[in-house]
Amino acid sequence: MLFSRNFPAMAAETLAGRRVVITRAADRAAGLVQRLRALGAEPIVFSTIAHAPPDDLAPFDDALQRLVAGGYDWLVLTSVTAVYALAERMRALDIGTAVLMHQEVATVGPATAASYTAQFGWIPELLPERFDAYALADAMDDVSGKRLLLANADIARDTLERRLAEHGALVERVIAYRTVPAPASEIDINSMLVDGQIDAIFFSSGSTVRFFLARLSDAALAALHAVVLICIGPSTAETLREGGYTPIVAREASEAGLVEALLARP
Repeated sequence: MLFSRNFPAMAAETLAGRRVVITRAADRAAGLVQRLRALGAEPIVFSTIAHAPPDDLAPFDDALQRLVAGGYDWLVLTSVTAVYALAERMRALDIGTAVLMHQEVATVGPATAASYTAQFGWIPELLPERFDAYALADAMDDVSGKRLLLANADIARDTLERRLAEHGALVERVIAYRTVPAPASEIDINSMLVDGQIDAIFFSSGSTVRFFLARLSDAALAALHAVVLICIGPSTAETLREGGYTPIVAREASEAGLVEALLARP
């Protein structure tokens, strides 16, 4: 565990009144909202992304039929959203969860692994000690000649796919879902940033960074340098660095890790 039994009470005083922006999709924000409120902070849900099915479902459906037929040695899932998309398509195609009983599955991060277990009832075979795509690829170092199905977002970077191919894997990547801009928010985030009303911002993916920055005025972009920017992993942090900012990377790529990184700030 990241916190001792008596730590939350102490931390509540530390975070009292701190305004923390959550940029992830609205349907994924509840856990962070609960954690932050329990610690005395004021969470502000300013979703920058949403998720939608692929424009063309045929490649995903065809891959799932090959999965049913035993066509892959590994199924690779890199996000909770990918797990949800997989479960939804399997239901739509009337594919039972039993097909995954003997399927080797690799996941990135404890949240993805827990979601997979909750949706299908099975425990993934592989969860790397570090919770990012680089660690997952390096952990799968015995996949030469193996057939891998990688189901992820339309805008996902090809880092994992390339690293797995370097290990000799035969990777088939399919789009399981699209990442799209979230609807406009009633929250005037630009004014809040310029007026110094935001203490910290959580980013859970590179897309949350890109879509967030795209919504800011020049004045808000300048004010953002004074805000604590916390990223769930190194690839997300790299997207912020490309924009000229200096983020903090959570030690663990999870909701708990984001909160721990904030608590570690003075």
